[in-house]
Amino acid sequence: MKIMVTGIGAIGGYVASILTLNYPDQVTVVARRRRKESLLTNGLVLHSAMIGEKVTHPKVTDNPAAEGIQDVIFVCVKNYSLASALEGIKACVGPGTIVVPMLNGVDHTEKAAAILPPGTRFVDTVIYINSAAEKDYSISQLSKFAILFIGAEDKAAAETVFTLLDHEGFKAHRADHIQVEMWNKYLTNCAYNVLTAYYEKTIGEILASPEGERELLTLLEEAYRVGRGCGIPLSSDAPQVILGRILKQKNKDVYSSLALDFMAGKQNELETFSGYIVKKAETLGIPVPLSKKCMRHSRRGANPFNKGTRTGDPELLQKDSQGPAVVLIGGTEGLSGIFILGSLCYNA
Repeated sequence: MKIMVTGIGAIGGYVASILTLNYPDQVTVVARRRRKESLLTNGLVLHSAMIGEKVTHPKVTDNPAAEGIQDVIFVCVKNYSLASALEGIKACVGPGTIVVPMLNGVDHTEKAAAILPPGTRFVDTVIYINSAAEKDYSISQLSKFAILFIGAEDKAAAETVFTLLDHEGFKAHRADHIQVEMWNKYLTNCAYNVLTAYYEKTIGEILASPEGERELLTLLEEAYRVGRGCGIPLSSDAPQVILGRILKQKNKDVYSSLALDFMAGKQNELETFSGYIVKKAETLGIPVPLSKKCMRHSRRGANPFNKGTRTGDPELLQKDSQGPAVVLIGGTEGLSGIFILGSLCYNA
């Protein structure tokens, strides 16, 4: 089998490591410039709290088209890089190729289908992991869990992906309703991530005031209404349950990675969260005033978004390295809806 991974960051690097450990001669990773040089020289280095120190040696290319048609391609990039990543691997997609987007949000498969050839087989995933891409291009997995939900209308394709990833290093689950899994995670993204970025505060600082708690619940409810409007059968008490779990977390001294990106002045995924919710709500005729306010203020620069005021702040980096908070709302085998908050990798 020919397997390709594009986007060798915190998520893609971890996925590529697990794949290469189990299919050592079948994995190609797409990397460029210094990352490519590091992978060729040092291999793909993984520091894992789950499986220990691992070094693998996948094939490395900066010209994916030269690798020919692939059987399975994992796309592990940020949403703002999705289109360019897909253009890069388009020549590798043939009849029967399975493409596995591993991104934040809920509409990336729809976007991918508009770019890749008709008939491409897609499999959706939801991943919960605390991982980081280090400056030396190694990958650190910081907690002893890596939980993965896999599902698609194409059951055979989903089973192929499940088989590929159901190894030490992942706790993989077949998801009968993958869209529900995706939206369960997305609700928290649209509230926790956006609000911590809006105020440039930890979730603990926000929840210290009654107004912060109300705003968090409001954002959860707005995203929930949009999800239901899209026909996703979310549990009616999801916003309250998620809020309750967040309030019970012991470590609230964490930022979301969206907040970290804003404070560092980096490109970010606000459009994936507030942007999508606002646009979809307008289409559906659903009021989302707080989501719209967060989106509007960030675009106008009315609050500190994108000013980079905390770039390189050692205290900020230390807070982030403390790892995620976890919110469990129950579901598939009691694990669906585990939300990783403040994750370094940000797929949470």
